[in-house]
Amino acid sequence: ENEQGEFKLLVAMKRLYAFYQAHDITDLADIEKDVSAIITKANQQQINDDITATAVMLMQVILSWALYRTNPSEPSKSELKKLRKSVVQLIQQCDELIQFGVAGVQKEAFITVCDMLIIFAPQLKQNQNYSSLIVVPDKSVQIRLRDYVMTTVFAEEEPAQFQDDEDEEAKTEVLIEKRRVLASFGKLIAFNIIEMRLAAPIFAQYVKSYQDYGDIVKQMMSKARELNRTKCMRTQLLSLEQLFEELRDQNEGRIDRSSEEWTKIKDLAHRFALMAGVDNYKSRQAVVTFHREGIIYCLLRNGPPDGSPPSNIVFFDILAETTFKLMDIDKKGPKGLLAFLEEQLMKEGEIPEDEIEWGPLRTYRTALVGSMSEPYMYYGTGKRKMMGSPMRVMEVKRPREDYVIDNWQASGSGNYVQ
Repeated sequence: ENEQGEFKLLVAMKRLYAFYQAHDITDLADIEKDVSAIITKANQQQINDDITATAVMLMQVILSWALYRTNPSEPSKSELKKLRKSVVQLIQQCDELIQFGVAGVQKEAFITVCDMLIIFAPQLKQNQNYSSLIVVPDKSVQIRLRDYVMTTVFAEEEPAQFQDDEDEEAKTEVLIEKRRVLASFGKLIAFNIIEMRLAAPIFAQYVKSYQDYGDIVKQMMSKARELNRTKCMRTQLLSLEQLFEELRDQNEGRIDRSSEEWTKIKDLAHRFALMAGVDNYKSRQAVVTFHREGIIYCLLRNGPPDGSPPSNIVFFDILAETTFKLMDIDKKGPKGLLAFLEEQLMKEGEIPEDEIEWGPLRTYRTALVGSMSEPYMYYGTGKRKMMGSPMRVMEVKRPREDYVIDNWQASGSGNYVQ
């Protein structure tokens, strides 16, 4: 009898959901309190999973219609207050379901949270009357949403043996649902609702999961670049750093520079650089910031220099894959990357030129110098010559005005000389 009652409730809720998707039937069936009570009980594991998932979807359309019914020019303050309370409550309920619910319920709760955050995003401030409705997720909620994507979409799975067409169809259905989850998270990045840096582990999956999710991840990075080129490239740098550290930990602190895994990381770095766009002037500041922060990461130490190379020295191989996006003027000059690299190396003291462990540094420096279209020199106070680099001197010319850049976010203002 209990199962029959649950079945009737489920059928009724699905019918209501179908009607609510196309029409506002609140006047005929005001069920907001009832649906909210069902979700609350679901968090106490007292409700059927199918009913819970349907209740979550139904509550979303109910609140969407509630927003639609408000008067944009003179909304009722009591209605707005009630609506915001209901929205916050639904997001909190779904957040709990994401953490403790079963797979099917987790998915619908996740998608509902993403959709509600987009509907009640800061863009509502375009109408000042709706400012009180804006919902901004805190950092813990953002992290849980990102972690759900990583565990649901990109988790390692054992390859299944598909023996007939039905199994193939089931595999396709699973892939479609995973893409739906990833696309929902991508919208949060596109609308600048969550912190961009949290997407670094997802950006890192671009090459590895290219066949199934490459188009969505690429679009996500494209939208991130439209929001802020520098932040996007910083997030991509963080992705590469995370992959590098993961590979190093898997190999007990060592990196095999001839391994397939290392080659894939270098390929990812190259693809990231290509995504910066064809107009190098627009991406100039972002690319320079990428390299400056990458150099600092490569030479990072936990203690004072002891003669041995830093633990991240091999990461210079990754940076070398992206030097083709740099403009000549950003490599030379008193504020160029060559001078910046020399400044950072001053802290290391004397560096043996022939030791294999320092090879990645030489590779990176050669990539900088070798990709320049003209000889270089920089005008600074340093006395130490960069290792393995003959100083090529050229006639000093008057600085060209179009090579003077001010107010650099990463490096401060500076004058560049050609």
